[in-house]
Order: sequence, then C-alpha cells, then structure tokens
Amino acid sequence: MAKLLIASLVDPATHPGGAGTYTRGLVAALRRGYTVDLVGPLHAPPGPRHRSRQLMSLAKSCISELPAKVLFARQHEHRLRIRETVRAHDYDAVLINSSDMLWALDALPPLMPTILIAHNLEHQVLIQQLSNSRIFPWMFKREIAKQRRYEIEGFCRTRGVIFLSTTDMAWGCAQVPGLHALYVPPLFTEPPILRRRQPRGHLRLGYLADFAWWPNRQNWNWLNNEILTKVHRSIVVHVFGRQSEQIPASDRVVVHGFVQELGAVWDQADIMICPTRIGAGVNIKLAESLYNRMPVLATVHALRGLDCQSGSGLAIMDSAEEWVAFLNSSQADLLATQLPSEKLSRQFAADRHVQQLENFIIEVALGGEVMKDHMTLTAVTA
Repeated sequence: MAKLLIASLVDPATHPGGAGTYTRGLVAALRRGYTVDLVGPLHAPPGPRHRSRQLMSLAKSCISELPAKVLFARQHEHRLRIRETVRAHDYDAVLINSSDMLWALDALPPLMPTILIAHNLEHQVLIQQLSNSRIFPWMFKREIAKQRRYEIEGFCRTRGVIFLSTTDMAWGCAQVPGLHALYVPPLFTEPPILRRRQPRGHLRLGYLADFAWWPNRQNWNWLNNEILTKVHRSIVVHVFGRQSEQIPASDRVVVHGFVQELGAVWDQADIMICPTRIGAGVNIKLAESLYNRMPVLATVHALRGLDCQSGSGLAIMDSAEEWVAFLNSSQADLLATQLPSEKLSRQFAADRHVQQLENFIIEVALGGEVMKDHMTLTAVTA
C-alpha cells in the first residue's frame, strides 16, 4: 500500500473551522486506499501571539517576495517536523494542504511527487478585504499581486491540484494550461444525522458558521440588518459556531457558541440558512447541512463552486428583498417540511470520491514517478 504524507496548515483533530472539517473528510477518503500520515501545526487556531504574528508578517512582507499570509503560516518548527518526518519514512508522495503551505516544498526531497490541496484562492479573499477596508489600500493591492503570483507558481511547482470548488478549478486551469486538476467537494464519512422535527408556533432558522473569520461576521450583519428587521412573522435564529457568542442575543436571536455534536444543531432548526455575501472557496457548513439532508435557504454566493441546483429542500435567492419576502411567506413553512434529495446529499459522501482520488494520485503522482524512472532508465541504456 502506497504511503502519503500530508503537510497541513491545520490539524484536523483540533481545528474548529471549515478547513479542519474538509481535511478530516479528505483524510478519511484517502485512508481507504493509502497509508496516510499528517504533520500539522502544534497549536489550534488562533495559536499563541496571533495578533502580533499577523502584524509582524505584514511588516516582513514589505521587504520579502513572499505574501504576508504565507509568512504568517510559515513556522520554523513546522518546517523541521515536515523535513524530519519525510527523512524518517519512505513516502511515495506528499500532499500540501493549503496554498499557504507551499513553503513546505522546500523541506522535501527535490524529486518527491507533490499535490496541492487548494482550499480557496487566497488572493480573492484579499480582494474582498480591500473592498471592505479604507486602511492602507496600496498595501492590500501589493499583497493581492504577490499572493496571486505565489498561488500560480505553486500550481506549476506541484504535479497536480485538488480543488474544493469548480469555480476555483476553472480559474486555475485558465491560468496554467495543462494543469492536472481534480474537483473534490467537502466529504463526510459518518451516516447522515436525521433531525427530529417538532412543529412549533414559530419558524426556527439555524446559522452555523465560524465567526472568527471576518467574512462570516459581515454576512451576519447583512442578515441581521437587512433581513431580520423586516420579517414580521414569529421567527427565531439559532446561531452556532466559534465566537458566535460575540453576537448580541435578543428575543429573536439565540446564541449557542461552539458545539461538538451536529445533532444539537439540527434539532434546533427547521431551516439552515447560509446568508453568504462575501468569502472565497466553498461553504463547508452548507455542504454539511445538505449531506445531513437539512432544508437550506442560501444565497447564490453560498453555493459558489458546488454542483447544487434549487429544488426540494434547497431554496436559492440572492437579494435581501427576496429573503424577506420568502421568510414572510408560506413558502418558508413548505421548505421546512422538505428534505434535500438523496442525489444532492450523496455527492458529499466520501465513498463516492474514493476511486477518483486514487486514480488521480496514481496518474499524477505515483504514475508520474514510475514514468520518470522508466524515462531515466531508457536514457541510460540508450
């Protein structure tokens, strides 16, 4: 059985956000056919001296060719552990988990086959930050250019790229013609958790997000200011996720904080909502809701990069006016009684993607190495 190492920006055992969720699913799928080891950071986010490290990375970026986000992610001890792990084991390939981890390539043997897992296009996150910031726009513009160049160079340095998003994959293939790319959405291995719906006198909305990430705080502000104030029926929003306790509670907003068991989320909600207006990559929480066959109300942006269409159990609308009209109507009550289709749910099941993952790794990394050895032998014997 081939052995893979994942050099990871997150530790899936401790990371509370979407990157940790995605990594857990991907590792579980890979372990169906490979021996998989992972070297992640020593500390769960935000980690020690988070704010001071951010500022220091931004300052260093002014005199470095590397983007600030990469300088922030690059830790000397992490690099040493990756190098020592590779030296101690006979790995067939290494997966780089996040574009911010591309510096790990320098800790690997020159001929080691590598594949990048691109969680999102980081330069697009910076573009959104620039549009929402009036401070140092010149610095943001420079960082955007550096980050974009760094990501494209990373696509070229690795043998292939696994994308979470079809939109990001299309962009990557357009920038690097001939790029070996594979779309792998968020994957889940546990059986779907069926909700125990109990009809009540009010409509219960569930919002599950990592509020430590600034786009989710902005998305909440849009929901709270543009929509909830104009919904005139009896309604309660149950909010879950890291740092959700910082959201002010009210008679319409119940804050639960970070929860370990998703069953507690599903039991508190008639409809899961994804009011995503900004943010890059894919919406992991939306995929998780659909996999567990929870009815979902989402914006177009929330479904960015996923192969999902509006239908039973999934309502898609974009403007605040559409959301308000929908939540004030009987259509919301109808959605609460529906389930996303089995086909929609199953696209996020890990077993559906195991074979294509194996084929991709064999073709791009393991098969490529066999071909390279054959070419070398042919050249020597010629």
